[in-house]
Amino acid sequence: MRWLLAVALAACTVEKMPPIAMVRNGAAVAVRRVVLLPPECGTLLCKGLDQLVAGELAFRGYEIVELDRLAAIERKRTEVQVTWRTQTNGVAASGGNRTVEVRGPMLSDVDIWTLRAELKAMGVDSIVRVRTAQVFAKPARVVALVRVTRAGDATLVASALCELEVGTFDTYQEAAERSTRCALAQVLR
Repeated sequence: MRWLLAVALAACTVEKMPPIAMVRNGAAVAVRRVVLLPPECGTLLCKGLDQLVAGELAFRGYEIVELDRLAAIERKRTEVQVTWRTQTNGVAASGGNRTVEVRGPMLSDVDIWTLRAELKAMGVDSIVRVRTAQVFAKPARVVALVRVTRAGDATLVASALCELEVGTFDTYQEAAERSTRCALAQVLR
């Protein structure tokens, strides 16, 4: 039993590598209204990290424009409702039919130039992307990338990549959050 305690204590005292941050600054541009691109993975972790970045940006005074607002601009919805009523031999009958037709591209179908034109019309000046990856190695690591580009021409404003070592008692989710916060702090300097 003592050896188990000694091993656990030794694992707690092993120091992790400090975070490795790589930053690349682009054009000096005033960023006010941003759109946060949706995560490529559909997990709750990816969505949570995007919400973490959105919250931090909003706290620092950036206006976050929801991409859901674009759907109302892109697609046209037509609704046709037909009702009828007849009477035969004193017996009344009625009914109806409703047809909904949606036309136009979805956000994923829109080409980048149309998307940029829509973003410009909404007053968006920058696009923010957040990506994370788990590196399966010894020791395990997590990498997060936060990239900010201008909406009009995709010129780089700032990009930061932060790599953290996942400790013995850490989870991937905790390390992903810490590495995303690290990358975001580098971008917002």
